[in-house]
Amino acid sequence: MADVVVTDLFIYPVKSCAPLRVSRAWVGPQGLDADRRYMVTDPAGQFITARRYPALTHLLATPVGAGLMLAAEGFPALQLQPADFPEVYQDVVVWKQTVAAQSCGASANAWISHFLGIDCQLVYFGQQSQRPVKDCDDAQVGFADGYPLLLTSEASLDWLQTRCPVPVDKQQFRANLVVSGSLPFAEDGWLDIAIGDMRLRAHAPCERCKLITLPPGSREFDQTQEPLRTLLAHRRLEQGGAIFGQNLLVLQPGLIATGMKLEVLSNKAPPVLRGS
Repeated sequence: MADVVVTDLFIYPVKSCAPLRVSRAWVGPQGLDADRRYMVTDPAGQFITARRYPALTHLLATPVGAGLMLAAEGFPALQLQPADFPEVYQDVVVWKQTVAAQSCGASANAWISHFLGIDCQLVYFGQQSQRPVKDCDDAQVGFADGYPLLLTSEASLDWLQTRCPVPVDKQQFRANLVVSGSLPFAEDGWLDIAIGDMRLRAHAPCERCKLITLPPGSREFDQTQEPLRTLLAHRRLEQGGAIFGQNLLVLQPGLIATGMKLEVLSNKAPPVLRGS
């Protein structure tokens, strides 16, 4: 059997922003370094994502040193430095979890409000911020939907593309790790994984939503609801939604880079799907 290797790594410095492909990164307890450490909220602290404002996927957020550069077509770039942020924390809500998030300041709020055309603010997962994984209290996560890392595979994407009537891009699934060399959906049966010195655990399959129907570069969701419609027909949990990819916990931090081999240390029973 061919080696399973890491073929792509992506970070999303601001939740729902454009993906940033990297060749290597440090993986800590909360996932890839600089991944989803910033988030847009409304003035009351309710999180805002591309599910409602797809323009967010056109936001170019790039780590620069300890800070972050925000850019977008037609907008002047804005550099942020956490050391300059006010020592002001506000309760914000991410999927019904309340998190104390640090304000990024008035200039960041004005910039992101102008970009989206709504009254909103930018917050940071600061030193005082804490957010346990919802069903695993001894693990922490930043502003990702629920887990530190998301893994998908090239083989699973190819399988989906042969059944989906519209083109599908790997970036629509907003994974952190993409691997190749496995059979389609082999990742559903992985439990403990090693990549270099790093140890990961596949904790739960990733249930998908309308965001995967937003093609890269578009501001409009696919009118036929693809590829979500195809996933619902073939990859739907007995009780739940369509799944694609595995949510991972970090058991032992380490460095990851494209080209590194993935070793499956132990397996689990794959999820039961409707009709399977």
